[in-house]
Amino acid sequence: MSVINHLREVRVSKGLTQKEVADAIFISKDSLSRYETGKQDPRLDVAIRLSKYFEVSMEILYDVAAE
Repeated sequence: MSVINHLREVRVSKGLTQKEVADAIFISKDSLSRYETGKQDPRLDVAIRLSKYFEVSMEILYDVAAE
């Protein structure tokens, strides 16, 4: 399971497509899809960009409280 547990639900809650997010943070749509499905974890710099883009803490994306 990916460490980014809530990425998809945050994206969907904001009404954004994978392509919109991927283009905004300069990654491929395929990479974002792999992060959302848990097939790959993003590098730290990408996780930080996702956190800033969605204006949520890293703890929200990583679901630190559940660990």
